Amino acid sequence: MSYFQQTKAGGYKVFIRKVNTLVDRIFIITSAIWAIPCVLIIRLLRPIILIRIGTFFSGRIGHFAIDSGMQWAERQNHNHRIIDLYWLEEPISNKQWATMVCRNFLVFSWVSHLGRWNRLIPGGKANYRPSSVTGSRDINGIMENYNIQFEFLPEEMDKGRLWLKEQGWKEGQKFVCLQVRDSAYLGFEEWHAQYDWNYHSYRDSDIDTYNLAIRWLADQGVWVLRMGKSVNKRLSIKHPRVIDYPFHPERSDFLDVWLFANCDLCISTGSGPDLISDVYRKPILFLNYLPLIDLFSWSKTLNHPKNLVWVKTGKPLTLNEHLECKFGHTDQYENSGIKIINLSKEEILATVEEGWKRLEGTWVDTKNDTKEQKKFWNMLINHRNSSGHHGYIHEEAKISSVFLRNNNNFLQ
Repeated sequence: MSYFQQTKAGGYKVFIRKVNTLVDRIFIITSAIWAIPCVLIIRLLRPIILIRIGTFFSGRIGHFAIDSGMQWAERQNHNHRIIDLYWLEEPISNKQWATMVCRNFLVFSWVSHLGRWNRLIPGGKANYRPSSVTGSRDINGIMENYNIQFEFLPEEMDKGRLWLKEQGWKEGQKFVCLQVRDSAYLGFEEWHAQYDWNYHSYRDSDIDTYNLAIRWLADQGVWVLRMGKSVNKRLSIKHPRVIDYPFHPERSDFLDVWLFANCDLCISTGSGPDLISDVYRKPILFLNYLPLIDLFSWSKTLNHPKNLVWVKTGKPLTLNEHLECKFGHTDQYENSGIKIINLSKEEILATVEEGWKRLEGTWVDTKNDTKEQKKFWNMLINHRNSSGHHGYIHEEAKISSVFLRNNNNFLQ
């Protein structure tokens, strides 16, 4: 089919795409006039100064946050003979985070042309700055070792506190960010909606099963902010210290970042925004998390995975079986004869109590809890599939004692 026929059949949207493609090609050709000489000069300067060109995976907030957070921490041990130049690819998952990245890195739109020609002309590997070389995992503990983050401007800190106060929060009161993943977010953004994300459905959870835990925290005097850019349904629980933030008329990219960066605890099912809390070294409680092999071993985390059961026998999977079945697609679990069972509201409540009491310093592990904890980490670290996943282990990274107590055969 000719371009004319495609345009006629597809309407104005196809026409606009064709025009954009044509414009992009014109820019590529015209950029060669100045970009190619610049790339060659950059390579000639290598013996004197190394100029690297890169971008961040800015379309997904999790990768965007931790990749830039790790690179910022690395810069504290900066080699002054290295200059890194960046551009940000569209679409931008969070404009506030993009603003903070631009405040701290050398970010310019024209760098994308240097990146394109550095890639096209052979011999440019040394001048390429990848977004991450560790799969967006801080396996070297760089963030913990340097413990430095992007600073909010004073007026941004005031803005965040003022918003909380307008909701009824008072200085000194603690607040928790609760991120429960469902299928809504990846269908919210226009570019996400182009793809079928059902293969990620194994990561989803029902917010209603968190009601007991939400009420328990609120009754302790803790504010609970249910987070999310877009979610499937509203909270069914009502409490003066509970905010259903996705439905708040003042939800914004700024507050998304500020709240995760300043909370006392992040409770998450494992979804990109929790990595903002990770960058700011906030404790994270992971509930209904899969696959277990991907847990954040480099941070102060408490982990309770979903229950996996063999369909044929009804037996729960052991740790070794969890680590062998490190699947990232829902149908992989189904095809392997594994049933995924979400945590019950009672399991969630018990683990939230454990997590909060650990934070308050009132949780007491038994001798057997401590023994099982050590055994868990020894088995995890030494498993053949853990290579490249785990390196630096934070001293307060833990598997839930509630989980281990309820699964006596898990470490067999």
